[in-house]
Amino acid sequence: MPSDLFDHPPLGFTAARPSWSDLPSELRDLITTRLGSAVVTADVQGGGFSPGAAARLGLAGGDRAFVKAIPADHVLAGKYQVEAETADRLPSAIPAPRLRWHGTSAGWIVLIFDDIEGRHPDLSPGSADIPTVVPAVSDMVELLTPSPLSGLPQASAGRVRWLHGWRELADSPPSDLGGWEQQHLHELADLETLWGRHADGTTLVHGDIRPDNLLITTSNRTGFVVDWAQPCQGAAWQDLTDLVPHLIMAGNTPGAAEKALVGARAWDLVPSDVITSYAAAYAGYWTRMSRQPAPPGVPNLRNYQRRAAAAAIAWTRYRTGW
Repeated sequence: MPSDLFDHPPLGFTAARPSWSDLPSELRDLITTRLGSAVVTADVQGGGFSPGAAARLGLAGGDRAFVKAIPADHVLAGKYQVEAETADRLPSAIPAPRLRWHGTSAGWIVLIFDDIEGRHPDLSPGSADIPTVVPAVSDMVELLTPSPLSGLPQASAGRVRWLHGWRELADSPPSDLGGWEQQHLHELADLETLWGRHADGTTLVHGDIRPDNLLITTSNRTGFVVDWAQPCQGAAWQDLTDLVPHLIMAGNTPGAAEKALVGARAWDLVPSDVITSYAAAYAGYWTRMSRQPAPPGVPNLRNYQRRAAAAAIAWTRYRTGW
């Protein structure tokens, strides 16, 4: 793979977010009241693909907190509500920040979490973060099987419905589609459907495992998983397998990316053809979505999806041998 294939903006610069001072004064006052101390510093976090506010707050008393907020009438407001409800119910053993409070003020939904002193992982070849991240996600999957939360939809009613793309592309092929994709378009459209028949299960699935939803603590290199906005109940292999395209995006070969997961129970037990179908589904989804107009406030989303599509296509080619 060319070394520049997956060049991209740093994780901290993918979203255009409002500053602390941009928030309504009523909302800032409420947050300050809930925290019980004046806010003296506010470091905006530019990662992720939501235009909502996200800031690490330093308080006068020396404490810290992480706050995220979005207007209640925004199209993504429902995801913030889902995240709040999920985070509020997660068992304490799960490596996720504690939700201190959530609610609505001045027309905004706000979530206040414990602040995690850490950084996003480096998944490049040879990184010491990889042996930290893979066991952290693998252990989390084990702790979440069976799901400790009731009432979540099965994956077949959620992510299976949107995680695809080749069929839509086959119905109206883009003129700029790559040669390999054009050659195998209808085969890919058939291939991407199989995983959906193996997606349901008893595990609480995070559903959005990627580097900017992972943190490694500064103090003891513990892995944390954040942003529980797309949970479902499903098969245990999905969250762990989601690491593969991101390992490829970080410069690993598809073979090396898969090798990093070997030994993790959720990976070792999944049928090979299901993984191949899943790789194709991600490739189709990202290829399709990268051609959509950029949503307001998230200028780098389509760029990310183009890079992700290239990684997932490389993964699919590796697995199919086409």
